[in-house]
Amino acid sequence: MKSILLACTLAAFFAGSLLAQTSALAPLPPDGFVTLQQIVSDFSSDQQAAMQKYDGMRILVYGRVGQVTQSDDSEGDPLTVFLQLPNQTTPDVKAVFGADDLPKNNSVDPDGSKVDVYHRNWNGDLTKERAFLVEGETTGIRGTFDNFVAGDIVLKNSSKLDTATLMKKLAEHGISTE
Repeated sequence: MKSILLACTLAAFFAGSLLAQTSALAPLPPDGFVTLQQIVSDFSSDQQAAMQKYDGMRILVYGRVGQVTQSDDSEGDPLTVFLQLPNQTTPDVKAVFGADDLPKNNSVDPDGSKVDVYHRNWNGDLTKERAFLVEGETTGIRGTFDNFVAGDIVLKNSSKLDTATLMKKLAEHGISTE
């Protein structure tokens, strides 16, 4: 009887540890850095565990810009950037930028391929134009995980990392930019 009880206990222990291993996701590093591939993989493999892992966390997602859209809500959340894996047609990460998180005087191209920032002098004349986000570029976007809705991993209060900070983060995480 004791050997049967011991065998059942061991079987339950090993089954539980095997189940825990298959659903355990890699922990989020202290700086919240995650690649687009990793966060998509986390949600694809175990949505509940991913929801717990990212719940309310401020994360930095490194990935490819698939599309940008501008809403009519210029006071609230005027810009949404979709980060997509290559050869994917649906968004994977939806980063929502608030008005305070964007450079002033910006404009999204009608085809959703880029966001430009315009610089004007005191007379209102255009002095310089630069791209802020461009479809196909690989960038880092920091945001607070908000939800997983209809296949989109939603980040709120998003901001784009400047190039120097992004390069430093990539080096810290052993990611080559070549």
